[in-house]
Amino acid sequence: MRKTSIAALCAVSILPCTAFSAENFPLSYTAVGVEASYIDAGNSRNKSTVQDNLSNFYQGGLNLTHQFNPNWGLFGQVGYAEPETRNGNLDTDLMQYSLGGRVHPAKFRLAGWRPFGGLGYSYTDIDVDAGGGKNEDSIYLEGGFQRMVAPRFMVEAGVRARTELEDGYIDGQYFAGIHYLFNRKFPTAPKPVVVATRQPAEVPPPVDSDGDGVIDQLDKCPNTPMGALVDSQGCPKELTKEIRETLYVEFELDKTEVRPQFFPEIEKLAVVLKQYPNSTILLEGHTDSTGSASYNQKLSQSRADAVMKVLINEFGIAKQRITTSGMGESQPIATNETAEGRAQNRRVEAIVSGEYSEIIKK
Repeated sequence: MRKTSIAALCAVSILPCTAFSAENFPLSYTAVGVEASYIDAGNSRNKSTVQDNLSNFYQGGLNLTHQFNPNWGLFGQVGYAEPETRNGNLDTDLMQYSLGGRVHPAKFRLAGWRPFGGLGYSYTDIDVDAGGGKNEDSIYLEGGFQRMVAPRFMVEAGVRARTELEDGYIDGQYFAGIHYLFNRKFPTAPKPVVVATRQPAEVPPPVDSDGDGVIDQLDKCPNTPMGALVDSQGCPKELTKEIRETLYVEFELDKTEVRPQFFPEIEKLAVVLKQYPNSTILLEGHTDSTGSASYNQKLSQSRADAVMKVLINEFGIAKQRITTSGMGESQPIATNETAEGRAQNRRVEAIVSGEYSEIIKK
């Protein structure tokens, strides 16, 4: 990891001196990138603990940046290094997590480079291979320059000063990196200015927007459906029809629960009710001859009410459009002398009635 960081730092650190053709910065973007840096840990030279007394080292990092607008953005980094201690040259593993904000001048450029400054927080986890470790909280200040080198690639270089909050020592960090940009937004192109020239006045032809044969100036019913037969004022001629739909729902002996096998048929009826919103429905409950007539009257009413609840709760039909009636055992459709006949008589019948207007087609 140390050799990789050195190589990356050498490769990226020459970017500020390379003659790239400058590209325009997007107004906003999200970017991922890699960073290599050199840490000057000289300020911790005289610290007593092993973990504080680290030699200067190289560090690699993965960056995530979001630029909200041309003036400010958010910066996050995960860094890793393997420095040695000054006391005993012990190997360590260092993980560092940083989060901060960055500010940019909206228009200032220095030979195509955009300056930036930042302030943030870092959390560092140091583990000594020989045993022991330490966690550090610190704040950092940074400054540097950025440059677009391709439509989606940006390079940057700068320096950070990181202050450890507990012991107060300051480390310097010299860094360089490259970022890949996505979710880019650029300024919208100005609309061309059209200079109006005076043309000779022309009388526009009459317009018939809905194609019903009546021009818009005389059409009192705009947006007539294509193919509709209309009168001289452009209004469709209408025809009145009656709707009747019948449904049968059978019940088990002395039961009022609607069995799921009848839900599809009830749904078909609900579709008709929704197609013709001015229609109403009558639900008639029936029983077989088992039991007393007064009991069967109440049972048939409960069955009609059960189908009504399915229409309301399962298919969203308004209650005021539904009428229920208990017919008891008075209207059998099969003999009550057999089990099959009695099963057919335990039912609810539904009748949809209403009128609707249908546009006459040409």
